[in-house]
Parts: sequence; C-alpha cells; structure tokens
Amino acid sequence: MTAFISPQAAIGLLLVLSSLFVGMGYYYSRRMEKTTDDYLFAGRNVGLALSTAALLASWITGNSMMSAPEQGYTIGLAALIGYTTCGLGLVFFAPLAIRVKKLMPNGLTVGDFFRLRYGRNAWYLFLVLQVYYFFGFLMTQAMGGGLLIQALSGLDYKVGMIAIMTVVTLYTLQGGMRAVVTTDFIQCLLILFLLLLTGGLAYAKLGFGNVYKGVMAIEPSRMNLLAWAGIMAGFSNLIFSLGEIFAGNIWWQRLYATNEKIMKRSYVIAGFTWMMVPLVSGSMALVSIAMKLNIPQVNMVFPILASTVLGTAGSVLVFVVIFCALASTLSALLTSSANLIAQDVYKNIFNPKATDLHVYKAAKILIVVLAVVTMALVWEPRTTMYKLLMLTGPSVSSMVWPIMYGLYRKDANSTAAIAAMLVGMLAGLYGYFNISPFSAPICSITASALITWLGATFAPDRNFRWSYLNMPRVNN
Repeated sequence: MTAFISPQAAIGLLLVLSSLFVGMGYYYSRRMEKTTDDYLFAGRNVGLALSTAALLASWITGNSMMSAPEQGYTIGLAALIGYTTCGLGLVFFAPLAIRVKKLMPNGLTVGDFFRLRYGRNAWYLFLVLQVYYFFGFLMTQAMGGGLLIQALSGLDYKVGMIAIMTVVTLYTLQGGMRAVVTTDFIQCLLILFLLLLTGGLAYAKLGFGNVYKGVMAIEPSRMNLLAWAGIMAGFSNLIFSLGEIFAGNIWWQRLYATNEKIMKRSYVIAGFTWMMVPLVSGSMALVSIAMKLNIPQVNMVFPILASTVLGTAGSVLVFVVIFCALASTLSALLTSSANLIAQDVYKNIFNPKATDLHVYKAAKILIVVLAVVTMALVWEPRTTMYKLLMLTGPSVSSMVWPIMYGLYRKDANSTAAIAAMLVGMLAGLYGYFNISPFSAPICSITASALITWLGATFAPDRNFRWSYLNMPRVNN
C-alpha cells in the first residue's frame, strides 16, 4: 500500500498529539484528589458542554470513521444511512439515565444494577459477558490505530498500535476521568471540524454530480436505498447500539459523573449530533467507487480517499481525526472497564473490606493491565474492525431487555433474566456464524426479549422493592 505521508511526518504528528494529551493528563493529575469519586467520576458534577462533547467523542469511535465507509463501500448508500441509527442509542438512553440516577443515586457501575436487581448469579453472568464485550471493543480501537498509521505512513502496524495505546494509557492513568472528559472535549471539536473540512474539500474537488454518475456507472446497486443488506445492516446497527449503550459501563459511568439537571439534554444532543459523523465519513466510500480507487483493505477507504484527493494535507487531516476518535474511545473504555473490574470484581468478590484508596489504586493498575492485554490480543490483525465488533454484539444485545424490565417493572424475574442473557448470547453467536454478522444483535435481542417477557408474565417476582437498588453499597 502506498504511503501518503512520510514515516518522519507521522512520527512528528504522533509526538505533537501525544504531548498535548499526556500534558493534559499530567496537569489534571496535579489537581486531582486521590479518591474514586474524583478519579473515576470527575467529582460527579460534569456540566453540559463537557458532558455532551465527552459523550460525542466517546461514541465517535474508530468504527465510525473506518467501518462506516467499509459498509458504504461493500453494501452502499442504504447501509451508510443505516449506520446513522447508532446515534439513536444515546437518545433512547436519556430517559433511562434519569431513571437510573433516581433509583440508584449511589451507584458506581452497571454491575451494581444487576447485582442488586437480579442477584449474584445474574451478576456473575453479566460480568463474563461484559469482559467479553469490552475486550472486543478495545481490540477494534487498538487495531484501528495500527491500521491507520500503517496505511498513511507505511510504518509497521505494530508501531502504530503500540503508540496509540501507550499515549492513551499514559494520560488516562495520570488524570483519570477529569483528563478523559477534558481531552474528549478538545478531541470532539477537532474531529467535527476536521471531518467536515475533509468531506467538504473532497466533494468540492469532485462535485456531487460526478460522484453520483461515477457510482451509477460502476456499481449502481450501491445507490439502492432499499437494498436488503443495507436495511438489515441499519436495523442491526440500531439494535447493537442499544446494547452497547444500555449495557456498557462507559455510559453508566458517564451518567454518574454528570450533573443530573443537564444529563438528559446531554445524551439527546450528543446522539443527534453524532448522526452526521458516519454520513460524512461513510460518504467517502461513494467517492472512492466513483474514482475507481484501489482499496486493498476495506477498513482503509476513508484514509486512502482523503489522501488521494487532498494529497498530504488530506493525510494529515485524516490522521488527526481518526487518532482523536480512537484515543477518545480508548480512554473511555479503559476508565470504565477498570472501574467495573475494580468495583465489582476486586472489591465485591476478592476484597470486600477494601478502602476507597485501595479501589483507586486497583483501578490505576487495571488500566495498565487492560492496555497490555489488548495489545497482546491484536498483535496481528485477524479480521476487519467491523466483523470483530459485530462478534461482541450478542453479549450486550442480550442485556437490553433485562435492563429495561428491571428498571421499569418490579415483577421482572431474575431467573428469566439469567436465561435471557445466556440464550440471547448463544442465539446471537449462532446468527453471526450461520446467517450473517449483521444478524447477531437481532437474534440476540429477540431471544432475550421473549424470555424476559415470559418470566415477568408467567413467573412474576412479587418480593422486589425499588428501595433495594438504593441500599448502601457496604451492606450488599
């Protein structure tokens, strides 16, 4: 693959971005109290601007930049538009976030909900599914870093992957959630501005009419808005996003960190704003088809197109945009995953007498461990980012209905919740390997919904009280 910027330029960009973000991490480490509230929840009073930008930056993943064009390139306009439905996950989570904050004002993780609502057996299964999910998600973002730098500069995949993981780990480790939220704000502004600039320049150079004519002449099926594969992909993306956000500890950690008065607005604004991101990045696939570009790896549609059309400037723009997208998501994943393991596994299982300082130190150690394990798992890229991400879909999609029933219905059955998650996971994996990767979240959530409904209808729980969710953590 032809390099669009020199290795020296790529290293220079890495150093500049790394210095900026690591410097911010160091700055906040000097101002931060050594408590879990400050380190993992940024003091629990994040305002509207920072909260919205942080949600946006965390949800603008490497997949938004690289997998959306992949779908547009391989399926077409229907899949491209369908990808925007992922933004609705944040919008639909807004009322649930208010409900969670009301019922569990002292909560720390999504694991607290499963443990207090459905009991320890459901909680154990939840933890297994969560670990499966967040490692899969971490792997896609780490892969994205390596593939990006390799495609643009010719540097070895491992160099890029190690570089981005090291930078993100350093600033996350130093400043915790305060550093993550603040860097997310800056990264969000950079992403939105540079993405719109890149897309605008690309279409200004080629023209919308030429892009349309080119695609219709070469791959007319890509312009079919009713393509079955595209509709399936769009519905699958929506279901998957509901699972990722409803069950992902990133979003529960953010709701506990955010000021309650602005929380709903923050999620809604972030969700609708996010929708333009895959539209812009994904539309680059149509330009690539019209130009008959050679795309040796479908992950790389956006970087290759921008570099071809805009030259070195395009390469630099794409480098900064995707680096920020990957870094913002990786930092959110590292903090939320470390928080989940430290609170639910370390404190609740192995060391119930652990003090707040013990949990704080455990979270910092876990951030490093998670980063190292992730790098080991993606030392060699074995599949595309999107296929790997879809493989994690069944785990979180199987939790959507147990969460919704558990938050709104007192009669939700704990045994049914366990069965729903287990059967949903298996059904999703069956769909992934035997039908299509797109079918995995759909199969999972369908099986889970049926079992959850059956449990609440025919074996309702008559003993649960909402007050159980607000019990002091030390007594649980």
